[in-house]
Amino acid sequence: MPVSALSLAANTTAALFPRTYKASVQRQFTRPRVKQQTDKGRDWLESLEKATFDGPQGQQRVYRGGDGPLVFFQHGWEADSADLSTLGQAVMEAGYSVALIDGPAHGQSEGYKAYILLFAEGLGAAAAQLGQPDAIIAHSMGLPASVLAMARHGLTPGRVIGLGAPDALPRNVAFQGEAMGLSKRAIALMLEAVSESFGEPAANLDITLDAPNFTVPALILHGENDQIAPPVCAERIASAWPDARSEIFEGVGHRGILRDPRVVERVLAFLS
Repeated sequence: MPVSALSLAANTTAALFPRTYKASVQRQFTRPRVKQQTDKGRDWLESLEKATFDGPQGQQRVYRGGDGPLVFFQHGWEADSADLSTLGQAVMEAGYSVALIDGPAHGQSEGYKAYILLFAEGLGAAAAQLGQPDAIIAHSMGLPASVLAMARHGLTPGRVIGLGAPDALPRNVAFQGEAMGLSKRAIALMLEAVSESFGEPAANLDITLDAPNFTVPALILHGENDQIAPPVCAERIASAWPDARSEIFEGVGHRGILRDPRVVERVLAFLS
């Protein structure tokens, strides 16, 4: 596929000025842009109780409502809780209490840095302060963050639902980098930069490494047309997770999976 001018510039910088390139990558992976992925569902979100808990970057916003077993919701990178409003409303109306969490430096939460490790710490803090959830529903980066929270920070949900999630950071960086036309050198330096920023090898951030240790049931849902994380991610996660199954939905992309009626129906069936 043709290489864009932006990718060509990145490849050139990676080849000639690797330090400059890595510094740029580190900013991109730790300083989220303040933006809203969707306007849908904000009226419902604003109708919920607004609370906070102590997270790794300061106070984190959580939107709460309903009665019954507690369900956590965690959005992905450069998004906020409105992304999960369709599912949140359906789950609450089905008789659950919901807690939609804005990640560190996202939505209405405090902080200026964010990445998967901080999301995981935030989820552990939420469980410690709000109570352990009966289930967690997580989109995109929210699922690997949830897995890390389970492995490292004491999160113990009764079941897990993943939506459009990447299975491993290195594979996802390579997938997206190749799709953008980045060179192998640029992708390798990107992973080096991420490892340095996170303080541990990017290779550690792989759901398939932690999943074999889990006994909690999981449902891994993915859109056939996902351009951010390919559907094979769901198959890898489910294969590594002892009590998990994956399902692929036709005609659905990375964000469409958040509001597809078939997905909502499947989530409610799994919760019940």
